[in-house]
Amino acid sequence: MTIGDVHRLELVPLGDESWRLCDRPADDESDEALIAYVERTADHRYETVWVYGGPRVETYFSLEDVLMSAARRLSNMVSTDSKPIPIPHRAPLRLR
Repeated sequence: MTIGDVHRLELVPLGDESWRLCDRPADDESDEALIAYVERTADHRYETVWVYGGPRVETYFSLEDVLMSAARRLSNMVSTDSKPIPIPHRAPLRLR
């Protein structure tokens, strides 16, 4: 499985120099997930405010760098679809 198979990243324009970075799920019925807000700065870099995975601000040299970083962030948070580990517990109380 590749990162491209898991995530469909999309830059949705908000203005001339700003975008909303979304992850569109494979099924079209689900809503897109907001990943970050991206804005091009005066020095032609891309300031990214991450929403997914905890708030954080980072600056990149290109939109490609932003997308690569988003793919890495999302791949680190992908579920392994494993069975949950059972939690030991006591038997229910019985009334006499």
